[in-house]
Amino acid sequence: MALTAIPVGFSAGLFGIGGGLLSVPFLYYIFGALGLSNDYLMHLAVGTSFAIIVPTSISSVLAHHKFKAVDFNIVKTYGLYAILGAILGTIFTSTLKTEQLILFFVIVVLRFQMLQLPKYVAQLTPQ
Repeated sequence: MALTAIPVGFSAGLFGIGGGLLSVPFLYYIFGALGLSNDYLMHLAVGTSFAIIVPTSISSVLAHHKFKAVDFNIVKTYGLYAILGAILGTIFTSTLKTEQLILFFVIVVLRFQMLQLPKYVAQLTPQ
């Protein structure tokens, strides 16, 4: 597990991408390799990822705060909406089967990547 956890934590701290983007697929495969039931494999990966993200997020915020790189005024408002979104997302995912949750996860990740792609292409294009 350390072989996957260290790069996940490093990437989350470095890029602020949210460790779930990387840890959910890793945890899914780890739990599958451990022989856990496919009926709740993805739900277990998502839930475990959330449990891991909380302490790592706190650690990252404290480290970034030392460099005055956290705007706590934004955190207050944005954080409340993020908590609401997490509650709604948890309720939503509890209605899905593992295969549906995997598909939803993949679609959301791909959609976010497609939104970012034009920005990266524009940066790479000579002006």
